[in-house]
Amino acid sequence: MTVPFFKSHYSIGKSILTLEEEGSSIKGGPQSIIDLCKENKLEDLFLVDDSMSGFLQGYLNCEKAGINFRFGLRISVCEDLDEKNEEQRKKTSKIIVFAKNKEGYKKLIKIYTEAAQKGFYYVPRTDYKSLKKHWSDKDLNMVVPFYDSFLHLNTLHGYMCMPDFSFCKPVYAVEQNDIPFNYLIEKRVEEYCKDDKCLNVKSVFYNKKEDFKAFLTFRCINNRSTLDKPNLDHMTSNEFCLENWKEINA
Repeated sequence: MTVPFFKSHYSIGKSILTLEEEGSSIKGGPQSIIDLCKENKLEDLFLVDDSMSGFLQGYLNCEKAGINFRFGLRISVCEDLDEKNEEQRKKTSKIIVFAKNKEGYKKLIKIYTEAAQKGFYYVPRTDYKSLKKHWSDKDLNMVVPFYDSFLHLNTLHGYMCMPDFSFCKPVYAVEQNDIPFNYLIEKRVEEYCKDDKCLNVKSVFYNKKEDFKAFLTFRCINNRSTLDKPNLDHMTSNEFCLENWKEINA
């Protein structure tokens, strides 16, 4: 079973899906993740956003709709958040930290606040020392994302990210998308994981494949780029959608 990892409009420029309450989706317009979960009989909404901004709206609207809300913060992690230079940027990758309960949410707030106030360098950043200080397996779970993880960046971009997971037991995400370099990352994940857990996931930024053009336009507006050079990072496939998730699980 592949788990859909939704991203909302609160991750600026990375999703055209909202967290509006059930029944708020507009035909031909913005789609609510709450509605998509109800339509597809999903009991759990796994939201992976780049900030804490959407937590309250997501939590309240999921509660109204009878959906279990699972929030994960996708955040940059570096070797030392006090160092702010280009060399440190090449040692920075992404992780996802999920709150398991109320205490986990409080810890996420502390992690993100420190990352935004003390560690900010282009983006909010934490480091492994700070994570260890706040960590509790009872309250938090860590997922190493398929894209922009230390494995991805070290393999494809020659980065030198050296993770320290001595304080936790991360789960490694694996994604299937029509991207040329996908198999290279998957191979590295398989080599690295060994006895660690792997989880099949699908990043969802829009509902259907036909929505890719709207997503593309949205990205260009946010990146101040053009359709011929859209600056999509790794999101060059039309498969980052719920429609493809359904095809995989069919």
